[in-house]
Amino acid sequence: MTSTKQIQTETVPEQHILSRGVYSDLVLNIRDVKSSEQADFMRDLFEGLVIFDIHGNIQPAVAESWETKDNKTWIFTLRQDAKWSNGEAVTAEDFAQAWKLLALSSSPLRQYLAFIHIDQAQEILEGKSDISQLGIKAQDEYHLQISLDKPISYLPEMLAHIALLPAYSGGNSNKGELISNGAYKLAGQKADTISLVKNEFYWNAEKVSFPQVHYQKLADNTDVKKVDLVTDFRQIKMENVVNFPKLCTYFYEFNLKDQNLAKTAVRNALNSMISSHNIVRDSGLSGFAVSYFVPRNMEFESDESWQATVVEQILQQADFSEKNPLQFKLTYEQEGIHPNIANRLVRSWSQSDLISVKMEPVNWSQLQEKRAKGDFQIIRSGWCADYNDPSAFLNLLYSKNPDNKTGFSQERVDKLLEKAQQTISEPERNELYRQVLLISRQEHLFLPIFQYAKAVYLNPTLQGFDIHNPTEVIYSKDLSRKPMRQKN
Repeated sequence: MTSTKQIQTETVPEQHILSRGVYSDLVLNIRDVKSSEQADFMRDLFEGLVIFDIHGNIQPAVAESWETKDNKTWIFTLRQDAKWSNGEAVTAEDFAQAWKLLALSSSPLRQYLAFIHIDQAQEILEGKSDISQLGIKAQDEYHLQISLDKPISYLPEMLAHIALLPAYSGGNSNKGELISNGAYKLAGQKADTISLVKNEFYWNAEKVSFPQVHYQKLADNTDVKKVDLVTDFRQIKMENVVNFPKLCTYFYEFNLKDQNLAKTAVRNALNSMISSHNIVRDSGLSGFAVSYFVPRNMEFESDESWQATVVEQILQQADFSEKNPLQFKLTYEQEGIHPNIANRLVRSWSQSDLISVKMEPVNWSQLQEKRAKGDFQIIRSGWCADYNDPSAFLNLLYSKNPDNKTGFSQERVDKLLEKAQQTISEPERNELYRQVLLISRQEHLFLPIFQYAKAVYLNPTLQGFDIHNPTEVIYSKDLSRKPMRQKN
């Protein structure tokens, strides 16, 4: 972290200070963020158009409202009480300039502008278009227009990303002073501790409990009980460590171009022999068993009643026998947790004499190459989302999506996903997603194993968080101390 002007902080009781432990070196420029801990730090200092609530749902932040008529051109109205830490108003131009600077930078975060389909973003990143053409425009001080190159119905859900925080574009700042617009502002650094103090100009300052937040650099052997919160916990298991779900799942994919695996009944038989709970149990991994390839918070309830599958009968009807068993290769990574999971899968399938599995352990780069080329039958895979919306996973089923490596293509699914892009109403969109997920269940396109989890150390005196929040974001502004019990 670069040096900054030291701000005099008032002395407050220790219980009124939130201490966060980090293993990463912290940065002061959003474009330099490379770790989740650095992102946590920046989210305390800066606030974007939208934020997450404690459950992981999108909430208005600097933007108090937004509207669109076609899901392609969006107008965000900024709240007039949003201020920088020097008291100046946060304006639409602060966002427009920050995103343009990001597009012109060498930061990997700039790819997010193209990922959310901001008009001309990809062309600018490739040097084919001028930055003035980027689909971001300050209509006036409090209205920001975002133009996309395709309709995106869930754009607000995508705007909580760390890449899209604003930057102060005014000139009224002292040398060495960081101007921020979040719940906290930078106070200074002493040894391995960086201090933040409450930003008195923050629009929602009255709901911020802790007047100070201290970010303390930790060594691998530091006693974390000396701090309140560690969101990237690296030590052995101990009390007060909670596994938060992540928007990230681990599954195997079937190659539907294989003549045997192209049969839904065969995939059904193979899936029915696997219990993700048994695979995950006592495996030493950090995660939760799932019933499908989407995170648990994105599963929709279904009225469909599921019946037990008679594996032998299905395989015999598909002309497999002991002399002519179903044969396939199981491709997986040869290191880490992957061999253990692959061995458990094979043991489960080996209960049938009608199935013969050849194990194919490979390194990570070989795995990626095989998946990209479609050179597999059943392969270890997974997916992590950058935003909390079912589309982040269900779009893998779209026939034109380059990340669709199973070869699945169904006109009805394509039309449902395309309609979801056009639908502004969230309940209508969720109903379309529910139908897509139901079809994918019926087709048995994936073999789900688990949803990744993130170990977080939380001091038992803290409140203001939800252990089911899958976004990996815990804002300091939402936390507070539990009331102390009065002694009789």
